Amino acid sequence: MRFNLTDTITAIATPAGTSALSVIRVSGTDAISVVSRVFSQPEKLLKAEGYKAVHGYIQDGRQVIDEVVCLVFRTPHSYTGEDMVEISGHGNPDLSSRILQLLLSSCRMAEPGEFTFRAFMNHKLDLAQAEAVSDLIHAQTAKAETAALSQLKGNLSKEISALVASLADCRIRFELSIDFADQDLPELDLCEVRKELEDISARLGEMLQCGRQGRILRDGFSVCLSGAPNVGKSSVFNRFLAENRAIVTPVPGTTRDYLEEWLSLDGYPIRLIDTAGLRDTQDEVEKLGIDRTREIIGKADLVILLTDPGTLDNTCCKPDAEYAEKTLCVLNKADLLGFDKLPETAEWNSYLISSRFASKIAPNVQLIPCSTVLEDGIGLLRQQIVSRIALPDLQPSTILVTNTRHLAAIERSLSSLDKALEAITVSAGYEFIAFDLIEAISALSEITGAITTDDMLEHIFSSFCIGK
Repeated sequence: MRFNLTDTITAIATPAGTSALSVIRVSGTDAISVVSRVFSQPEKLLKAEGYKAVHGYIQDGRQVIDEVVCLVFRTPHSYTGEDMVEISGHGNPDLSSRILQLLLSSCRMAEPGEFTFRAFMNHKLDLAQAEAVSDLIHAQTAKAETAALSQLKGNLSKEISALVASLADCRIRFELSIDFADQDLPELDLCEVRKELEDISARLGEMLQCGRQGRILRDGFSVCLSGAPNVGKSSVFNRFLAENRAIVTPVPGTTRDYLEEWLSLDGYPIRLIDTAGLRDTQDEVEKLGIDRTREIIGKADLVILLTDPGTLDNTCCKPDAEYAEKTLCVLNKADLLGFDKLPETAEWNSYLISSRFASKIAPNVQLIPCSTVLEDGIGLLRQQIVSRIALPDLQPSTILVTNTRHLAAIERSLSSLDKALEAITVSAGYEFIAFDLIEAISALSEITGAITTDDMLEHIFSSFCIGK
């Protein structure tokens, strides 16, 4: 690891730029002493109790640099578990930089994520909680914030620890049966142990299933707008964003490349992508855009295939078989059909059956109405997108796995647990069952950091910002 835990470290904890306040963190054995050397009231700072704020000035010799408030934390009652000082000064980047340079004469600059790494090493946070710190900072929507906060509070860690304890108890029973086979002990109740392991397996399966969807909160849900030229993809794109982000003209092929923006739908982070219209063309630039569109369609979580009353036929409202399960077929420009407001689903289905479009709709295709000029013209489409995410209502206590590393660990644990159950079924030796349970425990323990490698820690904390 690149981190040296014996050093005293410092960094600016607030974002770059001019602001009302700037906070500089100092942590380590000599943290309070280091700050006192450049503080106008050194003795008062050195004697300050934990959680006490001391007003004064940061000065270089006799030259005053800034008026500040120093908040003192005493080990182990700090974020890092070490002595810490947080210097709150005026948010002038030049002043913050000058204070930082003064401090660096007595300590070193913190590496990205080093404050949180020290919190992990000093048992203030486990690894899952440490990762949640980064997730909470970068969360883009309310639901993502709730999921990260739940993990930071330790809800996931408590669940994992409970499962590990149950697995360990089962493993010990098998190992005792091996070690004391020649003793007159009660025979191991395999039916009881199997039931316990099956319950754990079911719980891990639930976490895995919800977690695959939960990753949406962390990484976003990508929605691709596709279809022929001039069916209104860019207009729908602009309507979702509530701004004229994409150029809209009557000329087919206006969009040559893709545009993407992030938005929040009911608290979920959505990456909306407007793409080039799909058609046969001799224009080399447009061809490149269409090739890129097909590539985006393949990677998207959801494809919105748009058509309109003038182009609707069996081809343009029929999704590619390869992507049928993740495609929504939408009839845009519903206002051209005479609707002055978006029709209810039952009214719309009744209309389609009796309309001139009935023969033009491919079998088993549900066509969703949409309009960018009606007041709630994208309401049904918005509902359909959110329904595809299908996550439960999130509360601060909800346990939802959103981290890819955690999901991989659960998958490995579940695989080993399934092997143990199979070994019980075929009456394999207890030593084989115990080994599989050890593997299951080891995989889960990686989530909280009970079992780690330097490479794993290096990868996780390198993604943090400096000062955190």
